[in-house]
Amino acid sequence: MKKPRDVSAIKNIQNRILDAALDIIIQEGFPALTMRRIASKIGMTAPNIYNYYKSKDELYISLVIQGFEILQRELTSVYEAHQDPVERGAALARAYINFGLKHSSYYDIMFTYPTPKYNDYVGTPLEKLSEVEYKISMDIVALALDVVKSLMSEELAGDEEKVQMYFIASWSMLHGMISLYNSKVVRYTIQDTEAIYEKMIPEFLKLILRR
Repeated sequence: MKKPRDVSAIKNIQNRILDAALDIIIQEGFPALTMRRIASKIGMTAPNIYNYYKSKDELYISLVIQGFEILQRELTSVYEAHQDPVERGAALARAYINFGLKHSSYYDIMFTYPTPKYNDYVGTPLEKLSEVEYKISMDIVALALDVVKSLMSEELAGDEEKVQMYFIASWSMLHGMISLYNSKVVRYTIQDTEAIYEKMIPEFLKLILRR
């Protein structure tokens, strides 16, 4: 089967391949991802998939890039919509949680599952492609650090170690909230989880502001 020349047709097939790959990784883990498994899932031949992606790692990195692009768009949009540091911090926390709940499969391969990361591709033919994902992720970190600094006193904001501590503490809390919700564990103890999460965000921001 020849590769379609129509751009929209190519994009459609690429999306089908990516969706199938994401499903396999989430259901069975990254080691289970093979071109043959993907082909079987979407009714294609394995050799035909190589017309679109040269390897399962190229395919996987493309998935991660896609996930980080979605997250970056959503966070940047919220960041630019708010000027007040507290409102901006709360809105960004909500946006991050919403991404984790709405795009749980992407979130898992980006932040939860033991999938390959940028350092795993350094020195390989896929380093350049992986750098794309790395740059986007570091831009997101820079944005988050800026938000954390804006919530701290001028004196503490100048202490890089303190900023990093509060960034990690904030990220850990949000990651825990997302993971507990997606695993359904938290809903065994707290019925109205969303309402509690909404109240937790401003309370946590107050802790940062008090320092």
